[in-house]
Amino acid sequence: MTPAAAGVTARARRTATRLVATLLVGAAGLGGCSSGDDRPVPSPSTPFTERWRPQFHYSPPDGRLADPNGLVFDAGEWHLFHQQDGTWAHAVSPDAVHWTALPTALRHDELGQALSGSAVVDRANTSGLFDGPDGGLVAIYTSTAGGEAQSLAYSSDAGRTWDRYAGNPVLPNDGRKDFRDPKVFWHEPTRRWVMVVSLGDEIGLFSSPDLVDWEELSRFGAGHGLHSAVWECPDLFPLRVDGDPDQVRWVLTVSVGASDATDGSTAQYFVGDFDGTTFVRDPAVPPETVQETDVGQDFYAAQSYEHAPDGRRVWIGWMGNWRYPYSAPTHPWTNAMSVPRDVGLRTVDDEVRLVQAPVPELGSLRGEPTHIGPRAIGPDTVLPFTGSTFELETEIETRGARRVSVRLLESRDADGRLVEAVEVGYDDGQLVMDRTRGGTAGFGVRRSVPYHPRGGVIRLHVLVDESSVEVFVDDGALTGTMVVFPARDGRGMSLAAEGGDPRVRELTYWPLRSIWR
Repeated sequence: MTPAAAGVTARARRTATRLVATLLVGAAGLGGCSSGDDRPVPSPSTPFTERWRPQFHYSPPDGRLADPNGLVFDAGEWHLFHQQDGTWAHAVSPDAVHWTALPTALRHDELGQALSGSAVVDRANTSGLFDGPDGGLVAIYTSTAGGEAQSLAYSSDAGRTWDRYAGNPVLPNDGRKDFRDPKVFWHEPTRRWVMVVSLGDEIGLFSSPDLVDWEELSRFGAGHGLHSAVWECPDLFPLRVDGDPDQVRWVLTVSVGASDATDGSTAQYFVGDFDGTTFVRDPAVPPETVQETDVGQDFYAAQSYEHAPDGRRVWIGWMGNWRYPYSAPTHPWTNAMSVPRDVGLRTVDDEVRLVQAPVPELGSLRGEPTHIGPRAIGPDTVLPFTGSTFELETEIETRGARRVSVRLLESRDADGRLVEAVEVGYDDGQLVMDRTRGGTAGFGVRRSVPYHPRGGVIRLHVLVDESSVEVFVDDGALTGTMVVFPARDGRGMSLAAEGGDPRVRELTYWPLRSIWR
């Protein structure tokens, strides 16, 4: 059945439901969710100058940000919804870089909280929820009353106002403890909607012709990857391998809750095939293999955009960790999103690997570049830059060095001795991100993963923004994200090495302008 035909069938079925919804909403005085909250919407001129406030990452005007929700590109707008105390906060952007906050989209209702989920463009009105010919946006989220279940809301005005579906939940809880975070997309080969949703420490797949009536298809997860905690915020999408349109694989991503095994929360991905019913992981990969989406400490609940332009797959993650979800020493906001990233699949050392890169739209924030040519790296080589919002690209030849690192957001005492810094680099066969000397107590951690520079050259692309460091290694073959809160407002940079004769091959520095001013 085509989307259009499904829409005709569903439309008649939904008309009575919408009439009931209107009566229920009027009686309850809920107004759907159309009016949002009562907080004033900040103007584009909001200063956003508080200490540690990100200047080119999205952060809310106030309140506690968590999981990205409902990421969808529609009619020239990038929509970013996100968790904020069990509601869907909302912002929009023309370029995925400059954001305008809007009133809260989904608040609590008689079914409890509006937890994480996704949004789709139902142009063919398969749901039967829209009167006009252009359909609209449908949000699929987890409601909480009576146990976690999946519910719908819909919008006919580009996400500015929303109504809850009167028949919620559309996918009830059948006794499951963990049943949340639905990601929905249209699967063209089978002409139906597909949902991936968390079921404890595995994933359930469901299908629907109309976003309302769902049936279970299959499950994935048992015996595969990391199971140290609950799986959350799944996503499933196709990507070309090495850009080849004839080599398409599917990627299933999940975040894994906090545990001692991973010193907090983390995230993983699986590469395989999806036939519209079942996801099968690449049999060449041993089932127990864990492939991390980000090797830092603070990239969680990542979700990809539906309908991103030019066939791109773009995603955003919450820069946080369930070991300290709302402990940042910031006010009046808590937490921020990562930069949006283009994701792809590339063959690295005979392994198909998820790769990430900052979206090119961020280039609009660059100031004038400064280049440094070849030079030796000693135990403490100070760079002629200062800043807390910048982009850095460098290639470093290890030349027998045991350790080579870039030190960022650093402070020194009156005698020039290093007091505080975040370090990123190579340490005896490991890629290291170290914030143990990075500032505010309680956030000290050192993360490392095996890493062998190809041809003896370390290639780093680094984004630093007031309270975060994002590192893309070897064109995104490894990615690491850390939040950091410098106690001394450090802005210096340096290089450090032990052993060998390491040298900078080249280094480029760009200051980055604020998205708020």
